[in-house]
Amino acid sequence: DAPPLPNEDLPPLPAEPPPAATQEDDGWAPVWEETAQAFYFYNRFTGATQWTNPRVPEVAQPGPPGVEAPLPVETAPAGPPTTGYNPAIHGDYDPTAWYAQSSAPEADPAQAIDPAAQYTATAAFNRFTGRYQAADLNPENFNDENKSRRQMNAFFDVDAAANSHDGRSLKAERSGKKVSKAELKQFKEKRKQKKEEKRRAWLRD
Repeated sequence: DAPPLPNEDLPPLPAEPPPAATQEDDGWAPVWEETAQAFYFYNRFTGATQWTNPRVPEVAQPGPPGVEAPLPVETAPAGPPTTGYNPAIHGDYDPTAWYAQSSAPEADPAQAIDPAAQYTATAAFNRFTGRYQAADLNPENFNDENKSRRQMNAFFDVDAAANSHDGRSLKAERSGKKVSKAELKQFKEKRKQKKEEKRRAWLRD
């Protein structure tokens, strides 16, 4: 019963077939759905659910009867560019030099362009008349802000004027402005005149 020593032979295997390899549990289990009257499949590891059986390999659907399957398009292997000087032909070739680098990547012919893409179009229609109208003719185009912007743009650049103060308020913009002595004297004179007018206003009544 003891394990064999290093210099002893291993005991013979029993005369029976080896146990079958157990299939690895992928977590998928069928669940009956009463409302749909069909099974759906739930994965307890990922929490994913789907209607198709994940254990059945997908088979390409045959085409409609009488229609032949499209032949695979054979694309020629992309070769090196043929234009320009190629030092590989004449010797002394350095694959890391500027002349060995391709100037622009070649377009991959395998990436097929959707043939229907060039026929797509979008349009906007008036909700009252049903006629076609330009997409920029929307209700926001006729509010007070946009109308005044269009009118003022005829005389000056509205966006440049709006951004000229670098986002500062009018008070912050004026706070950095230095007032000269002459302007200060003029301002004081105006205040004095206003006070005097208020004081004498009762005489005029």
